[in-house]
Amino acid sequence: MAAEKLIRCLEKLQKLHESLFILATEKTEAVKKQEIERLQKITQEEQAHIRAIGALEQERETLAKTLTGGNGTLSDCIAAVSGEARSQLETLRDSLIGITKKLKQQNELNQMLLYHSLQFTQFMLDLIYLKNEPTTYGPPSGQKAAAAMPRFDSKA
Repeated sequence: MAAEKLIRCLEKLQKLHESLFILATEKTEAVKKQEIERLQKITQEEQAHIRAIGALEQERETLAKTLTGGNGTLSDCIAAVSGEARSQLETLRDSLIGITKKLKQQNELNQMLLYHSLQFTQFMLDLIYLKNEPTTYGPPSGQKAAAAMPRFDSKA
């Protein structure tokens, strides 16, 4: 019975991770198209997914500790059960590992896109707000020309 609850919990975790991956790919498109409002909505949805994943992870840990009586890792749970439950847990473990790897890669891509977008924005701002300083040697602006004051005192 504890194994069945754990399997249902892992299935929910898998669905949430897949949904989070879909949001990550949508975020990539929003960044590429510079759709700020859409990006904000996606980020809010991601936060809701992350909170739900956190709650399910706590539930999974509790169920795993109940099932194994030990530290409650998924490997311990797989070792503690047999038959169909064992194969389902192995399948779910492999599936979760796969979707988290894909999610990590997508998030790294999004991070790079955002970084380059910020670099480009900063570059454009620097070009727009260049200081109007001359590129030649001369007295700083606002000072009188050096010819008005003699540099050599002949009375000395």
